[in-house]
Amino acid sequence: MIKTQHLIFIIFIASITLLGCSQDASQIEWKQVDSGTDAHLYGIHFVDAKLGWAVGTDGTVLSSKDGGRTWNELDTKSIFKAKLTQVSFATPKNGWLVSIGKVHYTSSGGDSWNVQHQIRTVGTKPPGILDLHFIDKAEGWAVGGVDAKGISTILYTRNGGGKWEKIRNPSDKHLWSVYFVDSEHGWVVGEEGVILHTQDSGKRWVRQNSPAEQPLFAVHFADLMHGWIVGTNGLILHTADGGQTWERQENPMKLSLRDVAFQNEKEGWAVGEEGSILRTTDGGTTWNQYASPTTHNLQDIFFLKNSGWIVGGKGTILRSY
Repeated sequence: MIKTQHLIFIIFIASITLLGCSQDASQIEWKQVDSGTDAHLYGIHFVDAKLGWAVGTDGTVLSSKDGGRTWNELDTKSIFKAKLTQVSFATPKNGWLVSIGKVHYTSSGGDSWNVQHQIRTVGTKPPGILDLHFIDKAEGWAVGGVDAKGISTILYTRNGGGKWEKIRNPSDKHLWSVYFVDSEHGWVVGEEGVILHTQDSGKRWVRQNSPAEQPLFAVHFADLMHGWIVGTNGLILHTADGGQTWERQENPMKLSLRDVAFQNEKEGWAVGEEGSILRTTDGGTTWNQYASPTTHNLQDIFFLKNSGWIVGGKGTILRSY
């Protein structure tokens, strides 16, 4: 009898402990911080827990040195004069921005910028570059619209942007997002459900079977096997085998989702229209609507360990607490 009571007591204590851990894991609150701008923000990146940048319309570039609590607008509007769609920094000094047909580079932490690459066209507007992803300070990828020859834009650098190469690929659709797990394995997604994959550092891109025919806006992988894609009308796709098969996951909302980020193969977030924030703690088996302090469209989410940031319309910046 005493042993039985002792066993029950141990089970009770273990249950309380697990419950407490579960509750602690879910106690993330998103709060809006003052960005100091009304520009629509499309991209955000932090190089460490303190230093980050956000970019948006009219050449807007913001920087933070305190983990996103406060933001300063850089004097860049006379330089860029166009919508900036994404930002990435490999070190506190070395960073890149993308816009219509251009990749911009700084080696001074944003104090000055140069055009590192420009897509040349004759008689037509150059394609927009819509996403940017650096594996390290040397290797980076950028993707975007269709060029004058009807080929999707995939750009690659192996030397920090000293040279950007146009990469041949089998797509003729606008590409919205690129993500690499390591230097060899990467994915690109875009219009009409297109999913491209490489496992040889981009030398060869192949189409993966997609269960969707609608625009896919973002892709993220937690590791080589587990990945997610989001798109219009609340679409969420998931793979557990490196993209050999993609399956739809249930989503309680039908608003378009613009970005997705996972902290590990179980805990992830998706953001989108009208301030939508979704969260999963079981790899997407269930997605739940999460409390949002805004109704503005959310465009980009970035996580660094347990710290997260989101940007969106009308200068919206959210920070996790």
